[in-house]
Amino acid sequence: MVKTIFFLSPKLQGLPERIRAHALICFLALVLYRVMRMRLKARGHSASPRTALDMLARIQRHSTKIGERSIDGLSTTTPEQLELFNTLNLPKPA
Repeated sequence: MVKTIFFLSPKLQGLPERIRAHALICFLALVLYRVMRMRLKARGHSASPRTALDMLARIQRHSTKIGERSIDGLSTTTPEQLELFNTLNLPKPA
């Protein structure tokens, strides 16, 4: 199941330090995935980590400049996204 999400192919990296860095990044991604899965399951949430990440990826931060004026904004978060922040014990975007 997890093998379909993370791809570890050191032969594409070449140098030994790049291979180690690639392996470390893959390991950290796996740890974060497992922590997400554990938190979701512990709180009885039905979403998988992949589904949760897809839902949270829809949140966008916008910044525009009109003349000298800068305007920043955040897309409106849905109740489902807010529930995921609570479930994962993460701060809500501001």
